[in-house]
Amino acid sequence: MDKKALIAVVVCGIIMILYYPFILPLMTKKAKVTEEITEEVVPQKTQEVKTVEPPRPVPAQTIEPQKDIPVQEFVLENEFVKTVWTNDGAALKTIQLKHFKDAEAKNVLNLLKTDVTTEYRPLAIDAILQQTNFYRQRYHITEHSADKIVFTARLGEGINLVKTVTVPPDKYHINMDVALENTTGDETSVSYSVIASSLITLEGEPSADIAAVAGVDMGNKRTKLIRMAPKELPSKNESVGILWAGSTNKYFSTILKPASGDLVASINAQPLNAEGMPTNEKTGLADFLVTVQTNKFRIPPHETVRHSYVYFVGPKKEEILGQYETLGALLSYGWFTVISKVLLTFLNAVYHVVPNYGISIILLTIIIKAILFPLTRKSQVSMFRMQQLQPMINQMKEKYKHDKQKMGREQMLLFKKYGVNPMSGCLPMLLQLPVFFALFRTLQLSFEMRQASFMFWINDLSRPDTLMMLPFSIPFIGSALNILPLIMTGASFAQMKVTPKAPAADPQAQAQQKMMSFMPIMFAFILYHMPSGLTVYWTTSTIFSIIEGIVIRKTIKKIKT
Repeated sequence: MDKKALIAVVVCGIIMILYYPFILPLMTKKAKVTEEITEEVVPQKTQEVKTVEPPRPVPAQTIEPQKDIPVQEFVLENEFVKTVWTNDGAALKTIQLKHFKDAEAKNVLNLLKTDVTTEYRPLAIDAILQQTNFYRQRYHITEHSADKIVFTARLGEGINLVKTVTVPPDKYHINMDVALENTTGDETSVSYSVIASSLITLEGEPSADIAAVAGVDMGNKRTKLIRMAPKELPSKNESVGILWAGSTNKYFSTILKPASGDLVASINAQPLNAEGMPTNEKTGLADFLVTVQTNKFRIPPHETVRHSYVYFVGPKKEEILGQYETLGALLSYGWFTVISKVLLTFLNAVYHVVPNYGISIILLTIIIKAILFPLTRKSQVSMFRMQQLQPMINQMKEKYKHDKQKMGREQMLLFKKYGVNPMSGCLPMLLQLPVFFALFRTLQLSFEMRQASFMFWINDLSRPDTLMMLPFSIPFIGSALNILPLIMTGASFAQMKVTPKAPAADPQAQAQQKMMSFMPIMFAFILYHMPSGLTVYWTTSTIFSIIEGIVIRKTIKKIKT
């Protein structure tokens, strides 16, 4: 390998080192950089008229907890979800997803945190008619069945509020209907805000796992996903065409989606402090809430205005999100979306035959290696020819040591004559990089990989294959003992033994070879904390490269210059 090839390999390594900690966060940062996902947007009827100023102002009021109405809790459930409701705010207390385990794969998944106390619960109306803490309103229950609850409250100024929630069968959503009745003889104007989401449970590190999200209609059947990490809050968005808003973690979302596409005026995402109260300070806490503010709308005398909502509380699986218009924008793989979807389709196809995603990854690796084999063979033949041409190259260096340009031209003519490409040694690895990065995003974000076991101690291909926790911490690695990166490192050193090398007599080649010997260690650091499925891919690729090297080495020994 000459100097140019070495530089190319080092550049490849630097890109892979910087990708995970630096480049990827920039790609996925949504406060300033957002992902645009193509989704079908179906126009819907507007259920209320355009914004107007209220003809009669209503003074601000403060809601105090009512003591004359007892606190009540009710359960609504279907095959997929179990929800617990309280008449304090007519809000959700818990959401259980019956078919999924928690992040530790021990208990049924609670989608809302149960160990944090807050008055700001999902689907509570937060403010209405200038009552800024309406979440404290205690509602009457006028109807309750196995799949339906009707909450009612009198707001004053002749306005009655009726809030109806139902849980349809076999769906990951809740239907909510908000009806505002004007019992007076005067027209009035109203707006209100709803808590779209709060305290969504974690799947991993908060900085990389959870975020406030919104979907904005961009026209031309496109929905833009706006993602706001906790460290970027508080944040307010007043974009035209907000379709939905809520929270998301790596695999699940809680999203409030109005039936009317022009109902939402703005969304507000705020951190929650240690007491569970909203704050405008960047506290760095992982807890936050998202509220949706409606446009102002008129209620004619003795008439009722109704708004319908769908509250999605489920997994970010493509076939499930596809049931809800525009929610497919929640599932994005960034720059590698096309490749990731192709890889996921293949992995799922193999999984239906052999129900093990680890085996699917191995078969994917074999196919990629088979496709690249002609290029790999050409690369190694070129490297072997470089070995054979090294004496001639050394003679040229001596002959044209005072004329670098002449030496370069003669060297290129020599390479052309014998079919040598100095850059070919890095080419197979470069072609694998898009697949590598796309597979990383697939394993990191695809719901199918969540808690997908392989064999032995590898019980989650979306996480590192931690065998045990050490009683001490290692710099840059931590206390987790991950085995696959160590196996991969050993295989990489073995691969170097069967790869053609430049003559040992060449001091420059010796220096290059010594530098290349650090590549397996560098890759071990890169992959140590990445999903184990990615390490399965790279380890399998390395092992098959060893087999390829042995086979190719036997054939190129017969090549003569």
